[in-house]
Amino acid sequence: MPRFTTAQYRRQVYGLMLAYAACMLLVWPQARGAAGLPLKTLLALVPAVPVVAVIWLTARRVMQSDELEQRVHMVALGIASGVVAVLSLIGGFLCAAGVLRLGGDVLIWVFPLLLVSYSLGRARMARRYGGAGDDA
Repeated sequence: MPRFTTAQYRRQVYGLMLAYAACMLLVWPQARGAAGLPLKTLLALVPAVPVVAVIWLTARRVMQSDELEQRVHMVALGIASGVVAVLSLIGGFLCAAGVLRLGGDVLIWVFPLLLVSYSLGRARMARRYGGAGDDA
């Protein structure tokens, strides 16, 4: 598998994120009003396709990196998982006690929260190891 450069990686991710934005603006709003469960399901899941592609590209990029960079990514992923787990637990306790009332659509924010906490954790780890933190 040939390695790809940071510029190639970013170009592909930006293209996929543009596709995601287009899906969210053009396709996803039609999901609620769609007739029939199969069409509704298809329209609701279309925006997930570019996101899954970005996850695959990122995994490929990490797998092609050296051991130090892999370690930085794995520690950042651990930090992100911990942050999301703790916030989910707190939210669950508050909902169970009747303090908060959240619908299931709140789950759409779990992945963005994971990405933000991962990015912050990765930047911190990269600085710790003397890197700029912008090569992924």
